[in-house]
Amino acid sequence: MCVKKRSPQSVTLINRRTKSAAHKLNIVQFLIFIKQIMGDVMNTFFYQSIEDIFTQSRLSVYRKDGVDNITCLARYLFNIEICKSLYPALHIFEITLRNSIDKTLADYAKVQNWYDVLSIDNESKNKIEEAKRKIKKHGKSITHDRIISELTLGFWTSFLTTRYSQYSFQSVIIKKCFKNVSKQNRNIKSLQKIFEKMRLLRNRVSHYERLIHWKDLKEQHSQLLECIKWLNVESYEIVKETDSFDTVHSAGIQPFKILVQNNWNITEVK
Repeated sequence: MCVKKRSPQSVTLINRRTKSAAHKLNIVQFLIFIKQIMGDVMNTFFYQSIEDIFTQSRLSVYRKDGVDNITCLARYLFNIEICKSLYPALHIFEITLRNSIDKTLADYAKVQNWYDVLSIDNESKNKIEEAKRKIKKHGKSITHDRIISELTLGFWTSFLTTRYSQYSFQSVIIKKCFKNVSKQNRNIKSLQKIFEKMRLLRNRVSHYERLIHWKDLKEQHSQLLECIKWLNVESYEIVKETDSFDTVHSAGIQPFKILVQNNWNITEVK
């Protein structure tokens, strides 16, 4: 076979083209490399910035098992969404409980301002006076509705504790406010335990504290709905049709991992 010999000029041209192609390829690879490096730097900076502003102590509870940045931030966002899903039910629970007890005690005392007439313990009296001072401090007139709204959930659940076992109106509260409670739970020992759990749940949710690790969270949600049903069936019907906890809880953390990856592409650095 006859092989055609290339001229020195053509060989030089080929070498130049080869070097040029190689040079272009190296530049592309270099740019890709730089982009990856800068991407990692920016992603790490993003998480560090979030950690600085949210505080390391707040985020650290979501990575006690040594998970990466993506999982940590996804857990944090998942916890927020879980709290949001519980808030409407807790809101209706609180206003239904307080208004039920308020109406019952007003009927019992035969006056709307039952808190000024009935014998209640010093702790409760102090909370009533504190509520009045807050209303006055904001330049508003002291009314019954404002006092009732100002009182904390703990004030109302205290009527369902042994603190008030010796007060005759406690049995009236149980009889009038909890008509739908089973006989098994229609006693102060059982009600105190259940409503104290609901109070603690409400406090954690209101501050968006971590609760996605609770093994009985789903059961506590069911108990919350049951408590509302005990107090008022119509309130329960509203909550049942609008509650989103089961949907959010069953979806789990995965949607938030995808959200974090798609929006901030945070590197999985532990």
